[in-house]
Amino acid sequence: MDATKKTRLVICVTVHFSKDRLQFLEKMSDHFAELANQVLVYIITNAQNHSSELAQIEAVLKCKGFDYEFFIPEGIGHPFLLPWSHFAVVKQLIQDESITHFMYLEDDTLVTKENMDYWLESYQILAPLGLIPSFLRVEKNNHDQLWYSSDVRTQFRYNKLPRVYKNKDYQFINLPHPYQGMYLLTRELMLEHLASPSSNPEFGEWAIRERAAQGLTFQNVPKGCTSRNFIGYNSKTKQIDTKCLIHHLPNNYANRDISEGHLGSIPVNEIIQTNEIGLQVKKIRRSIARRLSMSK
Repeated sequence: MDATKKTRLVICVTVHFSKDRLQFLEKMSDHFAELANQVLVYIITNAQNHSSELAQIEAVLKCKGFDYEFFIPEGIGHPFLLPWSHFAVVKQLIQDESITHFMYLEDDTLVTKENMDYWLESYQILAPLGLIPSFLRVEKNNHDQLWYSSDVRTQFRYNKLPRVYKNKDYQFINLPHPYQGMYLLTRELMLEHLASPSSNPEFGEWAIRERAAQGLTFQNVPKGCTSRNFIGYNSKTKQIDTKCLIHHLPNNYANRDISEGHLGSIPVNEIIQTNEIGLQVKKIRRSIARRLSMSK
Protein backbone atom coordinates (compact mmCIF):
# COMPACT_ATOMS: atom_id res chain seq x y z
CA MET A 1 0.00 0.00 0.00
CA ASP A 2 1.24 3.50 -0.85
CA ALA A 3 2.14 5.06 2.50
CA THR A 4 1.88 8.60 1.13
CA LYS A 5 -1.88 8.13 0.68
CA LYS A 6 -2.27 8.53 4.44
CA THR A 7 -0.24 11.72 4.69
CA ARG A 8 -1.11 15.41 4.70
CA LEU A 9 2.12 17.32 4.26
CA VAL A 10 3.08 20.95 4.81
CA ILE A 11 6.24 22.04 2.98
CA CYS A 12 7.97 25.27 3.97
CA VAL A 13 10.53 26.54 1.47
CA THR A 14 12.81 29.50 2.14
CA VAL A 15 13.23 31.58 -1.01
CA HIS A 16 15.58 34.53 -0.78
CA PHE A 17 14.70 35.93 -4.18
CA SER A 18 17.21 35.45 -6.96
CA LYS A 19 16.03 35.10 -10.54
CA ASP A 20 18.91 32.74 -11.33
CA ARG A 21 17.83 30.35 -8.56
CA LEU A 22 14.21 30.02 -9.63
CA GLN A 23 15.27 27.16 -11.90
CA PHE A 24 15.90 25.08 -8.78
CA LEU A 25 12.51 25.88 -7.25
CA GLU A 26 10.88 24.94 -10.53
CA LYS A 27 12.53 21.48 -10.54
CA MET A 28 11.78 20.92 -6.86
CA SER A 29 8.14 21.88 -7.14
CA ASP A 30 7.59 19.47 -10.04
CA HIS A 31 7.66 16.73 -7.36
CA PHE A 32 5.76 18.35 -4.50
CA ALA A 33 2.32 16.93 -5.38
CA GLU A 34 3.60 13.33 -5.33
CA LEU A 35 5.02 13.55 -1.81
CA ALA A 36 1.70 13.11 0.01
CA ASN A 37 -2.01 12.65 -0.45
CA GLN A 38 -2.49 16.34 0.27
CA VAL A 39 0.27 18.94 0.00
CA LEU A 40 0.26 22.54 1.12
CA VAL A 41 3.34 24.61 0.27
CA TYR A 42 4.38 27.80 2.03
CA ILE A 43 7.01 29.97 0.35
CA ILE A 44 8.91 31.95 2.98
CA THR A 45 10.34 34.84 1.01
CA ASN A 46 11.73 38.35 1.08
CA ALA A 47 9.92 39.19 -2.18
CA GLN A 48 7.33 41.89 -1.67
CA ASN A 49 3.57 41.68 -2.19
CA HIS A 50 2.36 42.69 -5.66
CA SER A 51 5.94 42.76 -6.92
CA SER A 52 7.31 41.28 -10.14
CA GLU A 53 9.52 39.07 -7.97
CA LEU A 54 6.51 37.44 -6.34
CA ALA A 55 4.94 36.92 -9.75
CA GLN A 56 8.09 35.18 -10.99
CA ILE A 57 8.04 32.80 -8.03
CA GLU A 58 4.36 32.06 -8.57
CA ALA A 59 4.99 31.31 -12.24
CA VAL A 60 7.09 28.25 -11.36
CA LEU A 61 4.57 26.95 -8.81
CA LYS A 62 1.12 27.23 -10.35
CA CYS A 63 -0.86 24.39 -11.91
CA LYS A 64 1.26 21.62 -10.39
CA GLY A 65 -1.37 19.85 -8.30
CA PHE A 66 -0.75 21.40 -4.88
CA ASP A 67 -1.94 24.44 -2.96
CA TYR A 68 0.57 27.15 -2.09
CA GLU A 69 0.72 30.36 -0.13
CA PHE A 70 3.32 33.04 0.44
CA PHE A 71 4.58 34.16 3.81
CA ILE A 72 6.49 37.45 3.78
CA PRO A 73 7.89 38.15 7.25
CA GLU A 74 8.29 41.69 8.52
CA GLY A 75 10.91 43.11 10.84
CA ILE A 76 13.18 40.05 10.89
CA GLY A 77 16.33 42.16 11.01
CA HIS A 78 19.23 40.35 9.39
CA PRO A 79 18.50 38.51 6.09
CA PHE A 80 20.11 35.36 7.53
CA LEU A 81 17.08 35.06 9.81
CA LEU A 82 14.70 34.57 6.87
CA PRO A 83 14.93 30.74 7.09
CA TRP A 84 13.83 30.91 10.73
CA SER A 85 10.64 32.69 9.73
CA HIS A 86 9.08 29.37 8.74
CA PHE A 87 8.43 28.74 12.44
CA ALA A 88 5.72 31.42 12.37
CA VAL A 89 3.90 29.31 9.78
CA VAL A 90 4.48 26.04 11.62
CA LYS A 91 3.28 27.39 14.97
CA GLN A 92 0.00 28.36 13.34
CA LEU A 93 -0.51 25.16 11.36
CA ILE A 94 0.41 22.79 14.20
CA GLN A 95 -3.06 23.51 15.57
CA ASP A 96 -4.53 21.62 12.59
CA GLU A 97 -4.50 18.00 13.73
CA SER A 98 -5.19 16.73 10.19
CA ILE A 99 -1.63 17.65 9.16
CA THR A 100 0.54 14.55 9.59
CA HIS A 101 3.99 15.75 8.46
CA PHE A 102 6.05 18.93 8.19
CA MET A 103 8.96 19.43 5.80
CA TYR A 104 11.40 22.31 5.69
CA LEU A 105 13.44 22.80 2.51
CA GLU A 106 16.12 25.11 1.29
CA ASP A 107 15.27 26.38 -2.19
CA ASP A 108 17.69 24.11 -4.07
CA THR A 109 17.04 20.63 -2.67
CA LEU A 110 15.08 18.05 -4.67
CA VAL A 111 12.98 15.52 -2.73
CA THR A 112 11.13 12.81 -4.66
CA LYS A 113 8.36 10.32 -3.90
CA GLU A 114 11.01 7.60 -3.63
CA ASN A 115 12.67 9.65 -0.89
CA MET A 116 9.36 10.12 0.89
CA ASP A 117 8.48 6.41 0.71
CA TYR A 118 11.90 5.54 2.14
CA TRP A 119 11.37 7.97 5.03
CA LEU A 120 7.87 6.76 5.91
CA GLU A 121 8.89 3.10 5.86
CA SER A 122 12.11 3.67 7.80
CA TYR A 123 10.38 5.77 10.43
CA GLN A 124 8.44 2.72 11.61
CA ILE A 125 11.76 1.04 12.45
CA LEU A 126 13.67 4.00 13.90
CA ALA A 127 10.98 5.87 15.81
CA PRO A 128 10.81 3.42 18.78
CA LEU A 129 14.54 4.08 19.29
CA GLY A 130 14.15 7.86 19.27
CA LEU A 131 15.87 8.07 15.87
CA ILE A 132 14.84 9.83 12.66
CA PRO A 133 15.29 8.64 9.05
CA SER A 134 17.39 11.13 7.16
CA PHE A 135 18.86 11.96 3.78
CA LEU A 136 22.25 12.54 2.18
CA ARG A 137 22.64 15.57 -0.10
CA VAL A 138 24.41 14.68 -3.34
CA GLU A 139 25.65 16.45 -6.46
CA LYS A 140 26.57 15.37 -9.97
CA ASN A 141 30.16 16.00 -11.06
CA ASN A 142 30.20 17.32 -14.63
CA HIS A 143 33.54 15.67 -15.43
CA ASP A 144 33.12 12.05 -14.34
CA GLN A 145 29.29 12.07 -14.02
CA LEU A 146 29.51 10.49 -10.57
CA TRP A 147 27.41 11.45 -7.56
CA TYR A 148 29.32 13.17 -4.76
CA SER A 149 28.29 14.04 -1.22
CA SER A 150 27.67 17.76 -0.76
CA ASP A 151 28.51 17.76 2.93
CA VAL A 152 30.67 14.78 3.96
CA ARG A 153 34.28 15.87 4.47
CA THR A 154 35.94 12.51 5.07
CA GLN A 155 35.45 8.78 4.61
CA PHE A 156 34.16 6.61 7.44
CA ARG A 157 34.84 3.05 8.48
CA TYR A 158 31.64 1.04 8.64
CA ASN A 159 32.60 -0.74 11.87
CA LYS A 160 33.06 2.59 13.66
CA LEU A 161 29.57 3.93 12.90
CA PRO A 162 26.53 3.50 15.16
CA ARG A 163 23.95 1.43 13.29
CA VAL A 164 20.51 -0.13 13.57
CA TYR A 165 19.71 -3.37 11.78
CA LYS A 166 16.60 -3.69 9.65
CA ASN A 167 17.80 -7.14 8.55
CA LYS A 168 21.14 -8.87 7.91
CA ASP A 169 21.65 -7.02 4.62
CA TYR A 170 20.28 -3.59 5.47
CA GLN A 171 21.20 -1.21 8.28
CA PHE A 172 20.67 2.41 9.21
CA ILE A 173 23.94 4.20 9.94
CA ASN A 174 24.72 7.37 11.87
CA LEU A 175 27.11 9.69 9.98
CA PRO A 176 29.10 12.27 11.99
CA HIS A 177 28.24 14.99 9.43
CA PRO A 178 24.41 14.85 9.20
CA TYR A 179 23.66 18.12 7.37
CA GLN A 180 20.95 17.64 4.74
CA GLY A 181 19.63 21.13 3.95
CA MET A 182 16.14 20.18 5.10
CA TYR A 183 14.17 18.23 7.67
CA LEU A 184 11.07 16.05 7.67
CA LEU A 185 9.10 15.49 10.88
CA THR A 186 5.85 13.89 11.91
CA ARG A 187 3.33 16.00 13.75
CA GLU A 188 4.54 14.49 17.05
CA LEU A 189 8.17 15.24 16.23
CA MET A 190 7.30 18.80 15.23
CA LEU A 191 5.57 19.33 18.58
CA GLU A 192 8.78 18.12 20.23
CA HIS A 193 10.84 20.46 18.04
CA LEU A 194 8.71 23.50 18.90
CA ALA A 195 8.94 22.72 22.62
CA SER A 196 12.72 22.16 22.53
CA PRO A 197 15.79 24.41 22.39
CA SER A 198 16.29 23.08 18.84
CA SER A 199 13.73 25.61 17.58
CA ASN A 200 15.82 28.50 18.92
CA PRO A 201 18.27 30.18 16.48
CA GLU A 202 20.99 30.05 19.15
CA PHE A 203 20.84 26.24 19.44
CA GLY A 204 23.51 24.16 17.73
CA GLU A 205 26.98 24.62 16.30
CA TRP A 206 26.15 25.21 12.63
CA ALA A 207 25.91 28.67 11.06
CA ILE A 208 22.66 30.54 11.64
CA ARG A 209 21.00 29.70 8.30
CA GLU A 210 22.01 26.06 8.46
CA ARG A 211 20.59 25.74 11.97
CA ALA A 212 17.11 26.41 10.58
CA ALA A 213 17.39 23.10 8.70
CA GLN A 214 18.63 21.00 11.62
CA GLY A 215 15.23 20.10 13.06
CA LEU A 216 15.74 17.59 15.88
CA THR A 217 19.14 16.44 14.61
CA PHE A 218 20.93 17.32 17.87
CA GLN A 219 18.02 17.33 20.31
CA ASN A 220 17.53 14.35 22.67
CA VAL A 221 20.29 12.35 20.97
CA PRO A 222 20.38 8.74 22.27
CA LYS A 223 23.54 7.60 24.03
CA GLY A 224 26.19 6.32 21.63
CA CYS A 225 24.94 8.37 18.65
CA THR A 226 26.30 11.61 17.24
CA SER A 227 22.81 12.77 16.21
CA ARG A 228 19.30 11.39 15.73
CA ASN A 229 19.80 11.23 11.96
CA PHE A 230 20.29 7.78 10.43
CA ILE A 231 20.48 6.90 6.72
CA GLY A 232 19.94 3.58 4.96
CA TYR A 233 22.88 1.36 4.03
CA ASN A 234 22.97 -1.95 2.14
CA SER A 235 25.73 -4.06 3.67
CA LYS A 236 25.39 -6.65 0.90
CA THR A 237 26.25 -4.20 -1.88
CA LYS A 238 28.27 -2.01 0.54
CA GLN A 239 26.47 1.10 -0.68
CA ILE A 240 24.34 3.83 0.82
CA ASP A 241 20.70 3.28 -0.14
CA THR A 242 19.98 5.41 -3.21
CA LYS A 243 16.47 6.10 -1.89
CA CYS A 244 17.92 8.36 0.80
CA LEU A 245 19.91 10.50 -1.65
CA ILE A 246 18.51 13.97 -2.31
CA HIS A 247 19.88 16.14 -5.09
CA HIS A 248 21.48 19.48 -4.22
CA LEU A 249 20.56 20.97 -7.58
CA PRO A 250 23.28 23.65 -8.03
CA ASN A 251 26.03 20.96 -8.04
CA ASN A 252 28.37 23.75 -6.95
CA TYR A 253 30.48 21.84 -4.43
CA ALA A 254 31.17 18.83 -6.65
CA ASN A 255 32.32 21.04 -9.53
CA ARG A 256 34.61 23.51 -7.80
CA ASP A 257 38.38 23.25 -7.59
CA ILE A 258 39.58 20.93 -4.83
CA SER A 259 41.71 23.77 -3.44
CA GLU A 260 38.49 25.57 -2.43
CA GLY A 261 37.68 22.97 0.22
CA HIS A 262 36.75 19.37 0.90
CA LEU A 263 32.97 19.64 0.45
CA GLY A 264 31.80 17.81 -2.65
CA SER A 265 35.07 15.87 -2.98
CA ILE A 266 33.99 12.34 -1.96
CA PRO A 267 31.94 10.12 -4.29
CA VAL A 268 28.89 8.63 -2.61
CA ASN A 269 30.10 5.09 -3.28
CA GLU A 270 33.35 5.80 -1.39
CA ILE A 271 31.96 7.42 1.79
CA ILE A 272 31.66 4.15 3.72
CA GLN A 273 34.75 1.94 3.83
CA THR A 274 34.60 -1.65 5.05
CA ASN A 275 38.35 -2.25 5.26
CA GLU A 276 41.35 -0.16 6.26
CA ILE A 277 43.38 -0.98 3.12
CA GLY A 278 40.67 0.30 0.81
CA LEU A 279 40.41 3.46 2.85
CA GLN A 280 44.15 4.19 2.68
CA VAL A 281 44.39 3.46 -1.06
CA LYS A 282 41.59 5.87 -1.85
CA LYS A 283 43.11 8.54 0.39
CA ILE A 284 46.40 8.22 -1.52
CA ARG A 285 44.62 8.43 -4.88
CA ARG A 286 42.71 11.51 -3.79
CA SER A 287 45.89 13.16 -2.49
CA ILE A 288 47.63 12.59 -5.83
CA ALA A 289 44.65 13.94 -7.74
CA ARG A 290 44.59 17.03 -5.52
CA ARG A 291 48.27 17.74 -6.09
CA LEU A 292 47.86 17.35 -9.84
CA SER A 293 44.89 19.71 -9.80
CA MET A 294 46.78 22.35 -7.84
CA SER A 295 49.80 22.13 -10.15
CA LYS A 296 47.82 23.04 -13.24
